Formats: sequence, structure tokens, C-alpha cells
Amino acid sequence: MARKSSKKNKRKKRRRIFLVTLLCLAINTYVIYSVGSILTNVYDMKKESKQLESKLEELKEEEDVLKSEVKKLKDPVYVAKYAREKFFYSGDNEYIIRMK
Repeated sequence: MARKSSKKNKRKKRRRIFLVTLLCLAINTYVIYSVGSILTNVYDMKKESKQLESKLEELKEEEDVLKSEVKKLKDPVYVAKYAREKFFYSGDNEYIIRMK
């Protein structure tokens, strides 16, 4: 009878160890998956941040070009020259000769 109870105790111990091990594996798997997904999100956000920063630089350069164009267009001499070149406007006593 002592043998049966010791065998039962050993089985219970093994079962507990198995369940605890299984529970630890499940928890570890969940933690590793969570950390992996967080790291993936961080990597994606850093990549997107770099892309947005480069786009911001491009837009700033475009803004500078447009600001300089606006300054030039406020100058009547430049506007007259621009209109002559772009739209073939002529001044008084001028003729437009188009050459290819």
C-alpha cells in the first residue's frame, strides 16, 4: 500500500512539474511574441520616420525655391522679362522672332 501511495505521489509530482513547465513555456512564448511584435513596430516606425524626414527636407527645399520665386515675381522688371520669355510678350517697338 505504501508503494501505491508513493507511486501516486510521484505521478502527481510529475504531473505538477509537467503542468508548471507547460505554463512557463506558454508564458515565455507569449512574452517573446509580444516583445517581437513591439520590436517590429519600433523598426517600422523608425523606417517611416526616416522616410518622413527625407520628405520634409525635400519639401523645405521646394519651399525655399518657391519663396525665392515669389520674391522675384514681386519685382516688376523680372515679371516683364519672365512674361517676354515665357509668353512671348513684346514691349513697345519690339518684334518677336521665334527661332528653333
